[in-house]
Amino acid sequence: MQSILKFAGLCLLMTLLIGNVPLVNSLRILGIFPLQGKSHFVMSEALMKGLAAKGHQVDVYGHFPLKKSIPNYTDYSLAGTLPAFANNMTYEFMESFSKRISMKQMLEIVGEPICDLLNLPIFQKLLKDPPKYDLVIVEIFMFNCYLGWGPYLKVPMIAVSTTTLFDWMNEALGNPWNLAAEPSSFSQSIPPMSFLERVDNFLFSNYLTLMYNYHMRVQDKYIEGAFGKGHPNAVDAMREISLVLINYNQALNGIKAFTPGVVPVAGLHITDRDDPLPERVKKFMDESKDGFIYFSFGSMVRIETFPKHILHALYRSFEKIAPVRVLMKIAKPEDLPAGLPSNVITHNWLAQLQVLKHKNIKAFVTHGGTMGTQEAVYHAVPMIGIPLFGDQHINIKTYVKKNLAVYVNRHELTEETFTRAVREILTNPIYKESSEKYSKAFKDVPMKPLETAIYWVEYVARHGKNALRSPLSDMPWWQTSLLDIYVFLATILVLILIVIRVIWKNLAKLLSKKTAKSKKKQQ
Repeated sequence: MQSILKFAGLCLLMTLLIGNVPLVNSLRILGIFPLQGKSHFVMSEALMKGLAAKGHQVDVYGHFPLKKSIPNYTDYSLAGTLPAFANNMTYEFMESFSKRISMKQMLEIVGEPICDLLNLPIFQKLLKDPPKYDLVIVEIFMFNCYLGWGPYLKVPMIAVSTTTLFDWMNEALGNPWNLAAEPSSFSQSIPPMSFLERVDNFLFSNYLTLMYNYHMRVQDKYIEGAFGKGHPNAVDAMREISLVLINYNQALNGIKAFTPGVVPVAGLHITDRDDPLPERVKKFMDESKDGFIYFSFGSMVRIETFPKHILHALYRSFEKIAPVRVLMKIAKPEDLPAGLPSNVITHNWLAQLQVLKHKNIKAFVTHGGTMGTQEAVYHAVPMIGIPLFGDQHINIKTYVKKNLAVYVNRHELTEETFTRAVREILTNPIYKESSEKYSKAFKDVPMKPLETAIYWVEYVARHGKNALRSPLSDMPWWQTSLLDIYVFLATILVLILIVIRVIWKNLAKLLSKKTAKSKKKQQ
């Protein structure tokens, strides 16, 4: 009898537990990531791998097919359809790119060429005979033409942003956005901002949004050409998004308000996988008894194309910090000038997470890319930041303020300025202490970023397209900004003032007439 009661109790407990766990059937998910930037794809790849591991069938259209296939994950390769970004940005191109180029130029570089891929046979086949999908996941950046997939397939659409939201995304997503405290995505200011910085932030952010909305309409033709007439235009297509997963963490990036349809999942791409390192590199790091510095400008920029006077200044600085060693990621080491110091080795590609978590690492010399700096904070590695373009400036300035990094202006990079920065990081304990503090804060989340992302993806699948969408997404800008209310109240106020003025004038006339009559009587 006792065993029967125990069994019944166990069954009841399991029923209660299962009843409280949200279940979702295996989904078929279409993932489209058409930008040929590896640094952009790593976040989306981690998400799609995670969904596949949960038992969902994912079909991934991108430029970086898996080297080793995994269950439930099917690649549809776009590799070779566009010029590669990886290890392909020279110093000269980076210099031109680092200036405030126009929105029109940006869309010409990473907008229209991406949209042209919709004409490829691989996409035409998908358009003509799509499988029955439950969700579509796309990267949101400069190619809104791909936001036609959700309405076309009549399924909820989820977006992935490898940064926080860009300025122009907030209105369409119904996301609160306060320019008094939140710098523009391309600003070099960090809060708290001075009055003049807030003026610049207000003007620049609104200018960016206007230019984006204006020039983005060129992609209307791609939406109509691929998906037919009757779909939202390239600007309004953002309003169709049900959920955006953004690369943002309040401990690193500050406090911001987000609508429920915008979910921060910073660090989603950081995993505990043990990617192998070349034996000579591993041996070099293991034997660095005095520690080593890791030097990398990401997956695109070719350090070896920098002017020789900068490279020679780095060489002399590396010699000065010996016996501390230096490990450099250099795409083509043979293009470096002669004279590389003996305490330096180079390699053309490195498993960066493996380097950053090594026990002997002392610092990370970085251009300030979002993914790499997050990896450094995660592993409590202080940084020397040399920002080159885009959001790298605000990233490094934010980290400097938190004592996570030392800033070096690339236009003022000399043997003295770089050596001073390295020695500051190596000798001042505040940077390591801050790195450990923010590493703990970065990891202090209720669920791992990947688990958070998967939960909300499945939530949208369970509850539908509008489960998290803000009602502001369906309202025009003049309503969301309460302009119609202000105009209405101002009109009422003006009418009241006019009525009061008319009444006052009439009263004044009456009083004047009465006064005139009384004077006549007195005469």
